[in-house]
Amino acid sequence: MAVDTPLPQAQQAFAAAAQAWRDGKMDAAEQGFAAAALLEPGWASAHANLGAVLRRLGKPEAAVVSYRRALAVGAEDAATLSNMGNALRDLGQLEEAEAAQRRAVELAPGNRGYRYNLALLLRDRRRHVEARAMLAELAAADPDNAEYQWDLALADLYLGDYRKGFAGYEWRTKLSRNPARTLPGPRWTGDDPAGRTVLLLSEQGFGDALQFARYVPLLAGRGAKVVLECLPEQSELFAGLGGLAALVPKGAALPVHDCWAPLASLPHLLDTGFDTIPATVPYLAAPPRPNLRMVAPPGQTLSVGLVWAGKTTPRDRSWPLEELLPLLGNPHATFYSLQLGPRVEDLKRTGIERLVRDAGSALKSFADTASVMERLDLVITIDTSVAHLAGALGRPVWVLLRYVSDWRWQDEPLTSPWYPTMRLFRQPAPMDFKTPVAEMAAALASLIDERH
Repeated sequence: MAVDTPLPQAQQAFAAAAQAWRDGKMDAAEQGFAAAALLEPGWASAHANLGAVLRRLGKPEAAVVSYRRALAVGAEDAATLSNMGNALRDLGQLEEAEAAQRRAVELAPGNRGYRYNLALLLRDRRRHVEARAMLAELAAADPDNAEYQWDLALADLYLGDYRKGFAGYEWRTKLSRNPARTLPGPRWTGDDPAGRTVLLLSEQGFGDALQFARYVPLLAGRGAKVVLECLPEQSELFAGLGGLAALVPKGAALPVHDCWAPLASLPHLLDTGFDTIPATVPYLAAPPRPNLRMVAPPGQTLSVGLVWAGKTTPRDRSWPLEELLPLLGNPHATFYSLQLGPRVEDLKRTGIERLVRDAGSALKSFADTASVMERLDLVITIDTSVAHLAGALGRPVWVLLRYVSDWRWQDEPLTSPWYPTMRLFRQPAPMDFKTPVAEMAAALASLIDERH
């Protein structure tokens, strides 16, 4: 039963939690809102606020329960419904999330935040035309809102309108989570670069750098002297990039230059359309690694590199390792783990360490990984920098994609216009880890039969 006047102790706990939220002390906020909800189980605001904190702390399952409690004891509330929809979206429960988001919009049709949440949910449900129309309305109503403009650009990229999408991609520098980086001197705006030294700035993650490094030879081909800033882990690999005049690790002093541009801006500045993606591979090569040896076991027909886990934010692109067991059934295929980081422990946890050879322990840089890839017949990976590296090297690579995938893979194709040697295997539903693995296992069996 809903309460009109909460107990004083509950009000005190609630007030302390609200202050902790404002101060960015999420653990204290969680404790306070939980105490208020326990003291007054009928207080909808306590449950709703607890849900918000739990989601912020990366606990979406508990957040959904808190939102359900708020709705059970209080009036139907648009904010609670929209927030619950966001948590359900985090969990991949997209159909129920859409129902919550649509109801929030019905209750408060003038609230742009709820419409924005619905648009993002529709994008995850692969209804890109509908999502784009909603985002376009929001951007038109609030043209200075970088979040609206950024997601509108992503909608255009999903739909394959690369010229419009990459133009809008420039809004990324106005996002609060991605503050713009500026340097002295002019920014290159796409005019004739001949005779000028153009400094390209490292801006995003490893995968983006690998994907967009293909533009360095194009820019050099227009007469520019190209200097590339890159993350130190990739410096040795990028040192052999065609058309590169100089390389500088990120964090080092920047050399003299005539103008500069972020590396990820080159698709826009060089007028990339979906039909003009520069997709000639390989555009990277592995530096020599004479001490890095791989001895094929007797009877090996196919050597396969395997990566199953990457970053979990903003979306988890990993795959449960045990779900990949159907790939390992044929002993003529030798699997080598290229996995790095804490998820290497999955091998021991599942017992798969007895079925897969560990190559990851010898990999200290992208150059090492590239050298191993050039000795493998195939790389199987999730959507991570390994996929981009294999594609840039021109190696055969199969990529397992979650139902909600990145704009660069779109939603339906089984090949990538960015990487001609890549094949895509997609989830048909958000939590279906079996179907794409079964399809991959069948393809792998055919490949082994062809070679055996």
